[in-house]
Amino acid sequence: MHKTKTIEPFFSPKSIAVIGASNTKGKVGYTIFANMKKAETKNVYPVNPKYGNVQGKKAYASVSAIRKKIDLAIIALPPQIVPDSLEECMKNSVKAVIIVSAGFSEVGEETLTKKISALIKKYPKTRVMGPNCVGVMNIRSKIDTTFFERSRMEIPKKGTLSFISQSGALGSMILDWVATQQFGVNKFASYGNAMDIDEADLLEYFGEDPKTKVITVYLEGARDGRKFFNIAKKVSKTTPIIVLKGGKSDETRKAASSHTGSLAGSSDVYNAVFRQSGIIQADDLLDLFNIAKLLEKEPLPKGNRVLVITNGGGFGIVAADQIISHGLKLAKLSKKSEDELKAALPRASIGNPIDLLGDADIESYKKAIGAAQKDKNVDIIMVLVLFNLPTIEAKKIMSLKKARASAAKPTVVCAIGSDYTKKYMKKIEKAGFTTFNYPSVAAKALKEMVSYAAYLKKTR
Repeated sequence: MHKTKTIEPFFSPKSIAVIGASNTKGKVGYTIFANMKKAETKNVYPVNPKYGNVQGKKAYASVSAIRKKIDLAIIALPPQIVPDSLEECMKNSVKAVIIVSAGFSEVGEETLTKKISALIKKYPKTRVMGPNCVGVMNIRSKIDTTFFERSRMEIPKKGTLSFISQSGALGSMILDWVATQQFGVNKFASYGNAMDIDEADLLEYFGEDPKTKVITVYLEGARDGRKFFNIAKKVSKTTPIIVLKGGKSDETRKAASSHTGSLAGSSDVYNAVFRQSGIIQADDLLDLFNIAKLLEKEPLPKGNRVLVITNGGGFGIVAADQIISHGLKLAKLSKKSEDELKAALPRASIGNPIDLLGDADIESYKKAIGAAQKDKNVDIIMVLVLFNLPTIEAKKIMSLKKARASAAKPTVVCAIGSDYTKKYMKKIEKAGFTTFNYPSVAAKALKEMVSYAAYLKKTR
């Protein structure tokens, strides 16, 4: 069986056992079972010899006692009894096991770690994620092995972005934040100490997943550098990979090593690996998902020439400076486009930026965007809007939807302002545009998109 097929039971199990399921609120086993009860599959079994029932469902003393085939088991037990529980799962041919329990190599514990390692070698047909992880989420099927309290965080909407995180806590924070954004999530995996399933396995799996369009990764250290490089190089040719590397300095490398027991390694080595394998490297969490949002929603550009369209001259100049500072170029409109726009918008300043002036309305923007879409000298369109000017009418914003749908070029909208502006930005998002709060953030994301497009062109 191909390795990526052995990972599928983590995300699409037909039967699940929660080992350590509890009736006591506040315990990890309580939250995991409460979350898993909401999954599309109803074959979710609590395993705990202390109880006859767990949260209204019949409890079992062991996995063996269930007497049904189990695809996925989640172990939430004290570390000293984890190896015995894992072995029982393996002897009962459980396809996938997630060990959420901590207290292994990340704290220097050797005996229990060696026992788990020996079991993984002895029973290779059972794939293991963890220990010291929160496991997986599949937004579509509501599979959720995490112990994140649903009342304390939002679940992202369905999308095409999949997220791999070496850190479970960081993963929960990001998922909560992503739920407030305009893009959605397909699947999430936190793999912890990576004793079996590692970041490269998950990259390969998501690279073959038809519902994953972009892969984002928080990585402290690759378990097998050569394997990671080879798989990333293969996957990046079809699916963009964006990585935020934790542990870049000497001080934080030590913290990363104790966090998940990972080999953080030299930043120079990782930088070279990322560059040569086509991985996009993010500077911070905001950068990670701004780049992802752009790659998820927009077509890849043919070049690096950006046209700015604005109804505020100063705003346009600031944006143009940011575009140039990130290594992109300002597009020069063709003579034909200039003449057409001068005839259609006689009061506007036709150049780059195109300044539609303070009394511009939605029709003015439609004309400018339409001309930019047709002009072969323009690769990317950046639209800047001051929504607090009286001529921008909310009821006419959706008329931009047709213009956006026909665009074959990345087209982003930037606007800065208070709640009034935010309300209008949501309307722009509904019209199909990718939005950013600041031109500098958009320019950085566009720069990475251009670099990725150039990498693909070079490797094909």
